[in-house]
Amino acid sequence: MARVIVAGAGISGLTAAYALRSAGHEVVVLDEGGRAGGRMHSEHVAGFLMEHGPSGMALPAPHAESLVTDLGLAPERIARAAAARSRYLVRDGRVHEVPLQPHRFFRSSILSPAGRLRVLLEPFVAAKWGDETIADFARRRFGRELLDYVVDPLVAGIYAGDPHQLSVSAVFPHLKRLERLCGSVILAAVKSRLRPGAKPAACDFAKRALFSFREGMGMLPQAIAGHLASDLYLNQRVESVERAVGGEFVVTVRERGVTQSLKADGVVIALPAYAAARILDRLDARVAGALAEIGHPPLAVVFLGYRARAVAHPLDGAGVLTPAVEGRDVLGMLFSSTLFAGRAPPGHVALTVFVGGARQPQLALLQPRELQDLAHDEVRRLLGARAAPVLARTRCWRHGLPQPGLDHARRIAAITALENEHAGLFFTGNYFSGVSTAACIQQASDTARRVLYYLASRSGGTQRVATARLRARAA
Repeated sequence: MARVIVAGAGISGLTAAYALRSAGHEVVVLDEGGRAGGRMHSEHVAGFLMEHGPSGMALPAPHAESLVTDLGLAPERIARAAAARSRYLVRDGRVHEVPLQPHRFFRSSILSPAGRLRVLLEPFVAAKWGDETIADFARRRFGRELLDYVVDPLVAGIYAGDPHQLSVSAVFPHLKRLERLCGSVILAAVKSRLRPGAKPAACDFAKRALFSFREGMGMLPQAIAGHLASDLYLNQRVESVERAVGGEFVVTVRERGVTQSLKADGVVIALPAYAAARILDRLDARVAGALAEIGHPPLAVVFLGYRARAVAHPLDGAGVLTPAVEGRDVLGMLFSSTLFAGRAPPGHVALTVFVGGARQPQLALLQPRELQDLAHDEVRRLLGARAAPVLARTRCWRHGLPQPGLDHARRIAAITALENEHAGLFFTGNYFSGVSTAACIQQASDTARRVLYYLASRSGGTQRVATARLRARAA
């Protein structure tokens, strides 16, 4: 009889389990993969360090920073290199630097004079209260040119998504909130920057710090897995979650064709939306259907290592993004060896190229050699690669990042209703409040806190509830 079963050993499930374990509860973590961490996986190959998933984490992120410190990983942190401060975009087939300071941005070649004037008219645009797509929001407030050459590549870089399909309230809720509070995003941002002691806003990339670990982002889930030790069970496929007559939950698990049932007081489903839909079908087919509707277009990660002299571009930035109107075959490229130290051997550089997503899902499903050739061809055209890469590796995520559309709020409301109907059942994951590592950690930490309240209420007594709250805050 486990106290709590956590289905999923990605960063969300691991974070929730670690918080519950730290609060003194028995936890069992189940995952069908052979390695904990989900998409957070770092691999050393011939002196290079490839990230199969996220390459870093943005600050401020209080929950993530506390977790890193608690795990003893603070000494392993490395900051983004000073040389990686610049950003690049493609326009008219060429790579252009994008200044992050507003006054320099408006003097850059990214927008035409007419496009800049249209952006400056944003304070005079009337606010709209209902939800809309990111594309509709950006076009209405800033004009078509900013949508095409700034917002679209930004959405592709964060979500591998299409701004014409994604909800602005789900993906960029702070922008919608600024519009509602001040009537203007620009005026609200100016007031925020002028306020003494103001923290960097979520969209203020110039002031946000970025860090990783010496051996890659995979160090974080592996450290948590080490603390969970014997409570983490891999190669265990969760088939279903049901409610027993006595009120506890029954979780059906299959390993190598053998099925068994486990009982628990509480269950945390920390699986991707499409996987959560599969195991919920018996409990609530309607909610399972809502989760299954969340798109996860395939995304390919192509890692290329070059001799430094083989690439003409100085790679003096974090990377380059490609707007859809440019018709490129890639979403963008990270200058991985510029971004963080230790990603390439001396005399070499490393690039991470992203292909597919909602824009061109079919390209992500190409064969590895085809993906490598496609990525190298774009590096040659955009960055001036003069020779073939000395190393090429690919990773295809057949189910990529979640794509929250206009009906996303309805789906989240259905999940909340299911949690209220079945006390002790909890959900967490990257489809709630953002796909970044920091957002997943915060969401999972909040979920663990709710689990602690629930367990304390089952045990009874105000003192237990108070203790649970203190432990949740500490976790």
